[in-house]
Amino acid sequence: MSGFKSFLFSLALLSSFVGLAQERIITVAPNLSFENYEHFKRLVLDSPDSEVVFLEGFEYEWGYTYEIRVNERKLPSTLSDGTRFEYEFIEVVSKTKVIEDTRFQLFIDPDRYFEEDADEGMNQTLVHVNDSTYRYFDMVNILVSPKLKAKFDNAYIQGKARLGHFEYVSGDTIRFLGFK
Repeated sequence: MSGFKSFLFSLALLSSFVGLAQERIITVAPNLSFENYEHFKRLVLDSPDSEVVFLEGFEYEWGYTYEIRVNERKLPSTLSDGTRFEYEFIEVVSKTKVIEDTRFQLFIDPDRYFEEDADEGMNQTLVHVNDSTYRYFDMVNILVSPKLKAKFDNAYIQGKARLGHFEYVSGDTIRFLGFK
């Protein structure tokens, strides 16, 4: 019985830590990640060592890898969207620019909402800026070369969601290299 009491004590001790914030340093990737959320799609932070998707007060810039200090607090129960932790931004520990032609993948979906009858203007994630540039989720400019424009436009016009290959150009501008 003492083993069982020890188990119960350990369980009670562990459950008392739920809700306490733990300070830690996490990595944030140099590009945002595409996420299918509950009723819509969005771009979120990409962190290989945490579940963070958004940090109030953190000013993200494309093309930089970050080490950031956060408070991480385990929620008492998992939210309906799968969220298990709450994060509070403390400070940027390091910010490192990636080499400009570094390649990465990003999912491109021209529709923000899952519903077929969503308002056309509100539903668009891609806005045609000029002959060679699109603005995606109002967060990043995508440069499309004349050689790849027909392929990109075809997916865009037909509303096809595709995994794309990209490289960093500068600031919030990336270059489309093709679809997978």
